[in-house]
Amino acid sequence: MHTTTMRTTRADDSTMERAKRQLLGLGMLALTLSGGYFIAQRAVPSFEIVEELEESAEDTAKPVPTLAEIMQQIDAVATQHHVSPRLVAAIIAVESEFNPRAVSRRGAQGLMQLMPATAAHLDVQDSFDTRENIEGGVKHLRVLMERYHHDLPLVLAAYNAGDTAVLTHRGIPPYRETRQYVIRVLRRYDREAAKAAARRIYGPGTPSTPRPSPALKTRLVSYDGAALPFLVLPPPFEMSAPEPILPAVEPRTAPRSETP
Repeated sequence: MHTTTMRTTRADDSTMERAKRQLLGLGMLALTLSGGYFIAQRAVPSFEIVEELEESAEDTAKPVPTLAEIMQQIDAVATQHHVSPRLVAAIIAVESEFNPRAVSRRGAQGLMQLMPATAAHLDVQDSFDTRENIEGGVKHLRVLMERYHHDLPLVLAAYNAGDTAVLTHRGIPPYRETRQYVIRVLRRYDREAAKAAARRIYGPGTPSTPRPSPALKTRLVSYDGAALPFLVLPPPFEMSAPEPILPAVEPRTAPRSETP
């Protein structure tokens, strides 16, 4: 009886030990499979990431146009829309410095720095495409020129700050960025127009209008025939011959008369 009880106890212990080992094995297998699944999910990018990588690869593969190619496209598009190519080139120089991939802090894109809403309105599909960007920018510029009767300072102010700002202020808005933008573009397009715009914005006697320098109060002479300026100092004082210094003489006193 005692022997049978001991055998039964050992059999139960052996069964429990076997069950524990099986549970431990299943736990290890589950951990291994879950870890592998997690690593696989981290290693395989999502569909959105794959799309972004493909787009960036396509953008990198696109050849960057040279400055000469950009100028050719400017000339063709501007001539088509009856806008001065020189004016378009001046705007691009200030807006993006001829960088087709330029993006501003406000989100403007491409050569002529089109905002996404403006690009959508002008039916520009890719603002980083050189031809599309120039087409959209020149179309927008042409509309502004007709609206403001070819008043270039107003046209440029509206291009930079928007129509609402120009209409609200009934002229060039008092924004420092917009005022500087107008003058910077016009300097590249027509320096006389830039000076006139500066006088119009800031009034006469602006820093852009050089003032005459005051006349010098000295005259210039040449030195040994060379054209080197020298300041002429006043002539030295004429001094007469020094007078002789006489020795000091004690004053003479009348002799005392001797009394008898």
